[in-house]
Amino acid sequence: MPALLLYLLQVNVGLTLFYATYQLVLRQTTFYRLNRLFLVSGLLLSGLLPLVDLASLLEEKQQLYQTVQNFAPYWQMPLPVAPAEQGFDVWLIPVVLFWLGAGVMVCRFLLQMASLYAIHRKADRASYQGIKYREVQARLAPFSFGKAIYFNPRQHPQKDWLPILQHEHTHVREWHTLDILLIEITTLFNWFNPAVWLLRKSLKQNLEFLTDQRTLEAGIDRKQYQFSLLHTAGVSPLSFTTSFSFPSLKHRIKMMNKAPSAQAQKVRFLAVLPLLFSGLIACHGIAGTSSELGGILPQENSLQTVPTQDHYEAFLKRNPAVKRITWSGQAIQVYLKSGETEQYASTPEGIAQAEKKYGALPGPPPPPPVPAAAPLAPEAAMAPPPPPPPFRKDWPKEFLERNPSVKGFTGSEDTFYVLLKNGEIETFDQSPAGVAALEKKYGPLPAPPPPVRAKVGVSTSQEEKLFPPVVKKKFSPPVIKRQEAKNLPPDYQDFLKRNPTVNHIYWTENSFHVVLKSGTNEVFPKSEAGYKAAEKKYGKLPASPPPPPIHDLPLPQPAPKPKN
Repeated sequence: MPALLLYLLQVNVGLTLFYATYQLVLRQTTFYRLNRLFLVSGLLLSGLLPLVDLASLLEEKQQLYQTVQNFAPYWQMPLPVAPAEQGFDVWLIPVVLFWLGAGVMVCRFLLQMASLYAIHRKADRASYQGIKYREVQARLAPFSFGKAIYFNPRQHPQKDWLPILQHEHTHVREWHTLDILLIEITTLFNWFNPAVWLLRKSLKQNLEFLTDQRTLEAGIDRKQYQFSLLHTAGVSPLSFTTSFSFPSLKHRIKMMNKAPSAQAQKVRFLAVLPLLFSGLIACHGIAGTSSELGGILPQENSLQTVPTQDHYEAFLKRNPAVKRITWSGQAIQVYLKSGETEQYASTPEGIAQAEKKYGALPGPPPPPPVPAAAPLAPEAAMAPPPPPPPFRKDWPKEFLERNPSVKGFTGSEDTFYVLLKNGEIETFDQSPAGVAALEKKYGPLPAPPPPVRAKVGVSTSQEEKLFPPVVKKKFSPPVIKRQEAKNLPPDYQDFLKRNPTVNHIYWTENSFHVVLKSGTNEVFPKSEAGYKAAEKKYGKLPASPPPPPIHDLPLPQPAPKPKN
């Protein structure tokens, strides 16, 4: 259902509930001022309540989306699917009919306003017993609009002038025109609901009851006032004005002669309002929940359940700074061409935040089909996801002073993670652009610590994929014969000249070592990150390893690892 029709449905359910409550419970009371407040509040609440997110105000957020199985932990590109054939949208018919009717009602309202303006221009200023009015020449019933009273004294005997003008002056003084304009605007856009027309009549009728009551309280003779009503009967006023000769005179005279309602009858308002408000919230909640579930839960009968290649390409075209977008179990990652990675939670609030910045997102891909020959074991299906890499929090004091908002740092095979003190996690990929973006924001990173030795029986494969460590060991440098320096390659000799604290370097199968003259052996892994860390500290490395050294003494053996 289109959002417009859903909104109109909620509004008209509220208007109907307010009208039914007024007719059944409050109409026969003489608390006209409270009835006016009730009717005006009903118009405002019915129009505004559907626009309010009641779920976030009146109840705890129930994350219904978590009940849906999270699949596709990593999404590189959506699967191409043939687009569904676009048929005729039947919802277009009621939408078109609504706007046609609203257009007719707006034209009718504008014509009435033009008629009032013409009457206003032809009317002359006048006054009677201190009450200002505009004297009209046409045969019209006395009425008021805004702060002006329109009255033709030649149509009425002079004895009726004061009751009529006092009545219209009460309309002006209490701003009844605002009530009339509110119900007229409500009728413009809810013309199809009979309850709205009945509510319009009841609101105008209650204003006349209230004005009659206030006029009689001002000292006007009751019998003379009622005869004045009879003299003005039969002349139809403008529909959006407050008129002395409003129809249903019999009912008005009956209510004037009715005994005032007992004060105990006000309990009706205390009993009705909570029930009515609960009904409005229930109707709004049912419509809102069905709308949310329609957008979150999977649609079994949907013709197109996965985003097409066109959707993904259109998203990238609208956002040229985005390199790719992926969906994981709990988050959405937006990889930028600058190397930064933005992460949003897979919640309605997170999706709304991402769409506010990038527009409509291409949806996540469908779950991969489970092969029939190899179903998942129950234990494997229920196994929890692997824990995230541990964050290192013992950073050097100098780095923490430069970045007071950082709490911890870690890395995986292709991503750096920065844990902030407010609980957020920023991610950067390990491409040159990503490393540059990371250092631009947080400055040069200190050398990473040695890897934590895993406990017995625990795999260290995940820890080995973290940010490449620089391991420092106490090492006795080998004694190299002096004639070996002549055989070193030129780039190796230049490296030693640039770094006088380095004794020599050598390569192994998985790492390369920088042996300092102090006896310290620094170990760097053979990876892009390892080379970057070494070159950041010592400058450009030799292109090729030197010839194997000739030692006078054997290389010391590493100390045995302590037992757990």
